[in-house]
Amino acid sequence: MNNLKSNLVRKKENKVKKVSYQGLPFAYSHLTSKALFEKAELISKETFEDVFQDVHDGNTDIGVVPIENTKAGYVNEVYDLLLEYNLYINYGYIRKIDHCLAGTYDGKLEDVLEVHSHPQALMQCKNYLKKHKLKLVNEINTAVAAKKIRDEKNKTKACLCSKEAALHYGLKVLKEELNPKENYTRFAAISKKLIKDKNHNRISILFKVPHKAGALDKVISLFAKNNLSLSTIYSRPDMSSPWKYLFYLDFDGNILDEKVSNVLNDLEKDLPYLKILGSYSI
Repeated sequence: MNNLKSNLVRKKENKVKKVSYQGLPFAYSHLTSKALFEKAELISKETFEDVFQDVHDGNTDIGVVPIENTKAGYVNEVYDLLLEYNLYINYGYIRKIDHCLAGTYDGKLEDVLEVHSHPQALMQCKNYLKKHKLKLVNEINTAVAAKKIRDEKNKTKACLCSKEAALHYGLKVLKEELNPKENYTRFAAISKKLIKDKNHNRISILFKVPHKAGALDKVISLFAKNNLSLSTIYSRPDMSSPWKYLFYLDFDGNILDEKVSNVLNDLEKDLPYLKILGSYSI
């Protein structure tokens, strides 16, 4: 478990001075960073890996990244980077996502032939986009897409972004409420330290199971036996072992609770690999 006790530190929000996020100002990651760390300096990075690298190298205290959307599913790259860079989730945040279709001020909705945005945003609005037979163009971020539409000044091109981003980049909102109403993204704030706090109510872990029948069932039954509720379980290919898998699991509880500590210790003894990914509130 990578020496659990030595990795735990007390939460000190006043030490969060620099926060990195992927994309440009008024992307959803930027809006979430502002909500979580209002007084911190927010630093734009081009890719998710740039965010992780920044935190890993100590250039910023915290990185804010999306990890799951109710419509588009998990952000696989972020889960892989959590393992690669050995960072921890310290804060959770759920944001309601409301995409609008934004274009140039001289354009109309019927002019639009091509829509730019992040692949997850395009996926979340796929019903509308498919119905109107619009060409889809992937961008690395919703705000990056908004800036591109502003710069190109082509009324046949539009983007999916937040209303805040459309306003900031000088675009006209052509249509609102493109995605389903029950569209939420779960964000994580990551750092180099695993934090413990009595108010936390969620723990994330990563583990491998022995290659034998019933191994995963045994893990899940241990949580049931201790009355710990699972909220998420998610598998990813283990890049170091072909045809084997890593399991990401979130459960309700507090890492300071003796019962939780006992479960984690039991898992550490029984499993070939276990890592605590984070302790936080959600």
